[in-house]
Amino acid sequence: MCGIFGVFPRRGGEVGAGVLERMSSALLSRGPDHAGYHREPGFGMGMDRLAILDPAKGNQPIYSADGRYCIVYNGEIYNHLELRPELERAGYVFRTGCDTETVLNAFLHHGEACLGLFNGMFAFAVWDSLKRRLFLARDSFGIKPFYYAETEDAFCFASQPKALLGLAGPVRPGWVAIGRYFRLGYVPSPDCAFQGMAKIPAGHFAWVEEKTVSLKRYFQPEYGGGPALSEGELVHTLEEKLEQAVNRELLSDVPIGLFLSGGLDSSAVAAHAARLSSGGIRSYALKFSEGTHDESADAALVARHLGLEHREIPMSGALLMDAFEAVGKALDEPFADSTVLPLYVISKAAAREIKAVLTGWGGDEIFAGYPTYKAHHLARYYRMLPGFIGNGLLPAAVNRLPVSEKYMSFEFKAKRFVRGMDLTPLEQHAVWMEYFSRDELAGLFREEPYGEMAAVDVLMEDAIRAMPSGETLDNVLALDARFFLEGNGLFQADRVTMMASLEGRVPLLNTDLVKWVNAIPAGRKMPRGKLKHLLKKAMEGRLPESILNKPKKGFGPPTSAWIRGELADVVEALFEPDKIEAQGVFHGGTIRRLLKEHREFRRDHGRKIWALAGFQVWYDNFVANGAA
Repeated sequence: MCGIFGVFPRRGGEVGAGVLERMSSALLSRGPDHAGYHREPGFGMGMDRLAILDPAKGNQPIYSADGRYCIVYNGEIYNHLELRPELERAGYVFRTGCDTETVLNAFLHHGEACLGLFNGMFAFAVWDSLKRRLFLARDSFGIKPFYYAETEDAFCFASQPKALLGLAGPVRPGWVAIGRYFRLGYVPSPDCAFQGMAKIPAGHFAWVEEKTVSLKRYFQPEYGGGPALSEGELVHTLEEKLEQAVNRELLSDVPIGLFLSGGLDSSAVAAHAARLSSGGIRSYALKFSEGTHDESADAALVARHLGLEHREIPMSGALLMDAFEAVGKALDEPFADSTVLPLYVISKAAAREIKAVLTGWGGDEIFAGYPTYKAHHLARYYRMLPGFIGNGLLPAAVNRLPVSEKYMSFEFKAKRFVRGMDLTPLEQHAVWMEYFSRDELAGLFREEPYGEMAAVDVLMEDAIRAMPSGETLDNVLALDARFFLEGNGLFQADRVTMMASLEGRVPLLNTDLVKWVNAIPAGRKMPRGKLKHLLKKAMEGRLPESILNKPKKGFGPPTSAWIRGELADVVEALFEPDKIEAQGVFHGGTIRRLLKEHREFRRDHGRKIWALAGFQVWYDNFVANGAA
């Protein structure tokens, strides 16, 4: 795992003195083990390395045998040793045991087609010094980040946008991207929160020459169409695919561990890792003081069942405050999920002992695990109710339910469920996942920033229109993989672990596993609304029954309680009225109303307030204070 960066000047320009070093410094936590650079007239790139494979020899950039090509690379290719024999027969000589060299030689031998051979997570750049052109590529699901900026003077790229500050023009928000952030809780690809920057989307590559940039998709997830297998055959094959995925992602020359939440996904990864790991493996779990959100007892139960060496980290008030400050300074795009705070605490603790960690991210999106998927199953019947009941009496009754701080409470789910019943299932899914509605944005933002947000919903609308007619579940899974998985789950899985110089891995998104699971017919994944049915079947006898049958909880912190309690003063200070007035972005009265209603338990605005806080901390650190 690393941070990569580069500058390709235009019109005969040169890379300025110290530019690559400043970019490297911005990404230091991603790769504290080594910094390497390639420089030549009219081009420069480099990387910060976190050494996982062949620590002694794998420093970058790595060059082709003739010196024409060089590569900087971030990620892991888990099948890279399997790819080497063919390349060696073709005459390529390997000087390291590092996957970076495999990626370079595979690119030289196969060209763009090499991307279809890789099983792993990656973002990399290959420079051709003879033709003076640059090849960039990002993995199929967007596990590794990749940003770029184009100006009249240069094309620049980096693993995170903070390395591009000062190279992409004036530092100011991209208001369309910010509008989408407030709708979704994250900045979706290809947007970036900073004006003038963008992400290379998941499953895309780009060719960059002095005057042109050509971006092309090489991977598109496909759903359904798999062979007709019995449930027993599906479960047996899934067991094999899971074992292969975890075994591949144990590849490491440094200590590796597990994040164990006590839920099914991380427990399934742990069960296979415990059996496959030759030297034993450590697991790490958080303990919340709020019993409604704490799953540490379940994590400990799984660890005992599997014989893991287990670490439990208490989530204290002091650690919470430390995490809020550290994450706020490091997150270079706004993010509305408070999971980043406990994730930072557990990552920091684990990084004292290990350099790479297996996680359970991705299981909900491929195995159909979110409650919203079951809600769609129930919504089909709800829509059969007479209009005066389904759109009148029941929503009115549900919206009178008292506010609950319990995680995924009945009140929270019921109020979400009755929204958007007059929409198509995919449009309703977008409504269920939103933080602020379009109308609420109009009441939140001042006229000038809101005036730039006309296209805020176009990205989601276009994605929904492009969905094929077919199974609702498949389309919802595809929508979540396109937006929520990349924008929320994988963003934090990369960004927050990298704050602690820890490589986060996602075995449940292993390329071969995902392609096989996606092909399973929707009805077999979630028969009669049963979430994660096949995964539960595959883990029978491997995990305690209580873990297999527990309701979905997720790695959910007590956000609403924190805003009323430990973080109340911090949140109030963020939105000090004179500051908000001078900033000229928000209507201060709207924010004061949300805070007041939340404090008084009249409404649960925890999600909205955290989204506002995520933006404000980002704005204070990177825009208002001139962090560039």
